[in-house]
Amino acid sequence: MVRDRITGNVLFVVSAIIVLCNAATLTDGLSEPLLYGFLSLLAAVFIAVLLLKRDSTPQPGIIFFTAALISSAVQLWGGALGPAAFLYPLLFLWMKRDSIGGPVLTIAGVLGAVEFIAPVVSSSGIKSGSFDLSSFLGVLMGALVAGIIPLVSMSAVEYLQGEKSARERFQGKTRENDKDTTPQFPDDVARSLIPILKASTGAHGIFLFVRDQREVWTLNEFVADSRGVSLRYMAGPDDPVIQVLNASSGDVVHTKADKLSIGGSIGLPWYIQGEESNPWISIVQFRRRGVLSGFMVLDYDSREKRKSSSSILIDSVFLLSISWELGREDNDSGFLAMCEEMEASRDVRGAVHKLIGRIVTSYPETTATVAIVNRKDTLAIFESRGPQGDGRAGREFHINDGVAGLAVSRRQPIRRLKMGKIRTFGESDDPHRAVGSCCAIPLENSGAVLGVLAVESIREQHFSPDDLAVFKAYATVFSLAASRNQLQNSLRKLRDIDRITGLPLLSTFHEQLTDLIRGVRSRAMTVAVLAVDIHGFSRINEDLGYGAGDSVLRKTAERMKSVLGDKAILARYGPDSFLVCLSGVDRVSTEAYAARIHEEFATKPLKISGREITIRVCIGGAVSHVDRMILRLPEIAVSAVEKISSRPGFSVVTDVGQFYVSK
Repeated sequence: MVRDRITGNVLFVVSAIIVLCNAATLTDGLSEPLLYGFLSLLAAVFIAVLLLKRDSTPQPGIIFFTAALISSAVQLWGGALGPAAFLYPLLFLWMKRDSIGGPVLTIAGVLGAVEFIAPVVSSSGIKSGSFDLSSFLGVLMGALVAGIIPLVSMSAVEYLQGEKSARERFQGKTRENDKDTTPQFPDDVARSLIPILKASTGAHGIFLFVRDQREVWTLNEFVADSRGVSLRYMAGPDDPVIQVLNASSGDVVHTKADKLSIGGSIGLPWYIQGEESNPWISIVQFRRRGVLSGFMVLDYDSREKRKSSSSILIDSVFLLSISWELGREDNDSGFLAMCEEMEASRDVRGAVHKLIGRIVTSYPETTATVAIVNRKDTLAIFESRGPQGDGRAGREFHINDGVAGLAVSRRQPIRRLKMGKIRTFGESDDPHRAVGSCCAIPLENSGAVLGVLAVESIREQHFSPDDLAVFKAYATVFSLAASRNQLQNSLRKLRDIDRITGLPLLSTFHEQLTDLIRGVRSRAMTVAVLAVDIHGFSRINEDLGYGAGDSVLRKTAERMKSVLGDKAILARYGPDSFLVCLSGVDRVSTEAYAARIHEEFATKPLKISGREITIRVCIGGAVSHVDRMILRLPEIAVSAVEKISSRPGFSVVTDVGQFYVSK
């Protein structure tokens, strides 16, 4: 962060030098102004493209530097007579991508002044001392045209976006900053984190100290497994804990209990004396502008427990810093309520539901979605709420598709703005969903990515950097809660089943199919795989809605279970497709099972939303007793059903032998 600040300051200085050179018309003496103008423009475009590809939020220094380069290009190519009419609108359109009101307004004024002053100084004769009033007035009119172009460009962009002007936004933030006081340390959030950390870290004791007006740190809240605790313990500047923190620059400090003892006490001094305390200590400090406002102390009975909890403690520091930065207003982001809700959650299903509910409540007209990372590089949407989320639950996408997949693969939050239609999850997402802007934040636990939170809006430029910070904080709370054993166990189960139908996912199906190979080798057993597609499923979604489509999928799975029995292995492998594995059956028996499925749906319509819907399916199958061909059966069955997809009620089963070659 310090390095970024230094780089930004350097770019500010370089930008100022370039602007001054333009204003002083020092570039007029260049022998090839067209070439240098082209190089300046090329550098500016390269920076913009690079930032777009990295999905970075430009710093003001980079924006000023890019603006200075474009200003040089315009100056070298003839000022108002050059390509300023289209260069400046492009500049402001790019800068609007991140809604940086203050730099936009400032740059518009600076460029306007440069384009006004430079032609006057260059052509009016002021430099040579031969001032001519008529020449001055002529140049003045051209300079006015050149100087007004940046301001008109900015106004046009604001008008086209239909948003309030950058000046109002910038002045509004200034007024808020003027009335805002220094945010107080969010000790309420810190207290609400203690139960989560207690269940997550394996610490025997967690102690929160908060600084008061006397510059004394008082024990504010704690949990401890055993032994009494001195409830009124206070730490002053000479306390060993404060000295350790002052000597360290890290947010999390690891030490031994004997280094914090006072007056020959055993271990942590606030424990009431008795048996020896747990020797391994972690201290989490919370500083703002170099002032230590609070800290947590955790004690462990082993170095391994302390090491495994480090990432959780770092997440806690981030959450507290965000709560602190935003002032923790009760009507703002609800961090305290979020922490308490997550602490009360006992499974991932409940935690996800509360996470999404909190976001859509705090950010109306947005869609919040949580997708879980499954095996085989897939993202499965677990729950989605909002205008864009209807019917999404249960869908799977490749982990590299869309903005959500990009956030997971990069393992960093991403904010996409002003990009037209955004593919949030992948190419198979509904193309009619026009997402104007979105944020995607990986959900992590102990260094591993377990899923992704995506928040979308149909409006462009909807999310600010502060919004992204809020979503990151929400994701941190969820990750802290998910680190608990109960949530971890439910997460493992969640990764193995489909959200809508409750059937195993494709990865689990392949694992079970692999297990059957042993039976084929030992008992000469035959294995059959059926691929079942629902005919015309997309029309059901279009006519009745995605909720009705989910009900059709769920009831279809239930019907197939009842027909095939408990020994069959079922899985969902596509939006409207299922796989069935049967062991110990030949081709004739497999065809009989396919006929039963057809009969079940043809004679018993489904009741959905008060309407009776007759479901018709296409079935492709493959049967083999050759062990090396077993894993190919799903591929062959799917290929077979694709060939008859236009013939509902029809089925075809292929016998796969030792030398089978797919057609």
